[in-house]
Amino acid sequence: MKKLIFSLGILCLFQANSQESLSLSDAIQVGLQRNYGIQIEKGNVEVAQNNNNWGEAGRWPTITLNVNQNNNLTDNVKVAFPTATQGQTLSNSLNPAINVNWTIFDGFRVKISKKRLELLQAETEGNASIVVANTLQSIILGYYLAVLEQERLEEFEKQLGLSRDKFQYIKIKSDLGGAVTTDVLLEEGNYLTDSINFINQQLVFRNAIRDLNVVLAEENVTKTYTFTDSLIIPDEQYTYEDLRGQMMTENVDLQKQYITQTLLGQATKLSTADRYPTLSLNASFSESRNSLDLSEAIFFTGSGFSSGPDTRLNSVTDNYTAAFSLSYTLFNGGRIKRAIKNAIVNERIGELRVDQLENSLDRDLLTALDRYNIRRQLYAINVRREASSKTNLDLSEEKFKNGSINSFDYRDVQNNYLSSSILKLQATYNLVNSKIELMRLTGGLIREYNQ
Repeated sequence: MKKLIFSLGILCLFQANSQESLSLSDAIQVGLQRNYGIQIEKGNVEVAQNNNNWGEAGRWPTITLNVNQNNNLTDNVKVAFPTATQGQTLSNSLNPAINVNWTIFDGFRVKISKKRLELLQAETEGNASIVVANTLQSIILGYYLAVLEQERLEEFEKQLGLSRDKFQYIKIKSDLGGAVTTDVLLEEGNYLTDSINFINQQLVFRNAIRDLNVVLAEENVTKTYTFTDSLIIPDEQYTYEDLRGQMMTENVDLQKQYITQTLLGQATKLSTADRYPTLSLNASFSESRNSLDLSEAIFFTGSGFSSGPDTRLNSVTDNYTAAFSLSYTLFNGGRIKRAIKNAIVNERIGELRVDQLENSLDRDLLTALDRYNIRRQLYAINVRREASSKTNLDLSEEKFKNGSINSFDYRDVQNNYLSSSILKLQATYNLVNSKIELMRLTGGLIREYNQ
């Protein structure tokens, strides 16, 4: 039994000395910087920002440069006619060319595409805001859950301390002949039960810290902390009308859905652009540089054979072209018309999804507000219950020592106090959870914590 007491004491001392301080604001700052989901969304936003460009929309022309270089060696060893050129002929050519393709008009497609790229960037930023809001909620609740489990552990430790003191008191009393063996065995059993509860709560506490480390993207998931912020008791009073007004203007899910709906409208305009003609410009410039070496060649002249000139024969030819192209789709099996109809249908579907989301958010807000108000009442009840149980425990301790109540009655009072303390802690966490839920629905998490 002494070894058990010593082991529990050493374990608590080791945990206290191996922890570093962590406040809620520090946890939020670390989580926002290192959370994997947030980093992924930052990359997606960067890609969308890069794509939001007039060049991506197709406003500017395409200019290409092509260069061809050819070499040709001809060796006429045996010719069919005496007048044909004999010997070696070496020719070289260099042909650079610049081509310009520019769509001057394509049914306002460029302007629509640019607007669509802007909306895609906004939609990506909306997705990032959703991830940030969810991460903030996970960090705050994960932090407070770890605090809750730590305070639960402290309550179990208090219970264990009471059981230990009571067991030692009964044991001393038994040595002096004032208590029977059954009383000693009863208190020993109670002490062992409280030891088991304390050890199990340590496991729950460590798991809560591991979960928090995962949200914070901490590589060492076993890293422990000393939490400097305790559970804060929310005491705000909300009205549904005020909360709904904030939700309709700041809820990140709803704002993202509005952007998605606007994108569907742009898709309809983009489909309509196919009804217009397309005017494009194609221009090019090319130059052909040729060089001919006939110094090794033999030519037949009227008076006999002679060798070619010693100097190379060079020539340069420039070519300029410019062409306008106008195209208009007269008939393609009704594909343009069907695409426009499908885009309109998709736009209507998007409107229904917006209405559906607003409806479900109204329900969620009413449920969350109702839950918050109920949990405020439950918290107040549990506070009074714990205070009453603590007073009863203090009075019962004196009664137990003077023999007015037996061990069974005192144990019931002791368990009742532990239960009321645990319930008060849980009620506190539930109330905090409800407040964070309301903040998530009304955009308060982004507004307050993502500064």
